[in-house]
Amino acid sequence: MDTGTIAGAALLMKTGQTQQILSTAMVKQAANQQNQLAGLLAQNVQKTTQPANPDSAYGFSTYA
Repeated sequence: MDTGTIAGAALLMKTGQTQQILSTAMVKQAANQQNQLAGLLAQNVQKTTQPANPDSAYGFSTYA
């Protein structure tokens, strides 16, 4: 093999690794966003599912 072929193969491998790293970073970022959304939804559920006052004449249900 000549040096040009070796250099080309090394560059191709480095490009492949770079693409894999970027793909992994994108998946991690998407997972972090999903975790944030799940946290916000959990907070929303905690705020909206508090029981109505049993002493009250009127009850309000958040379930439709």
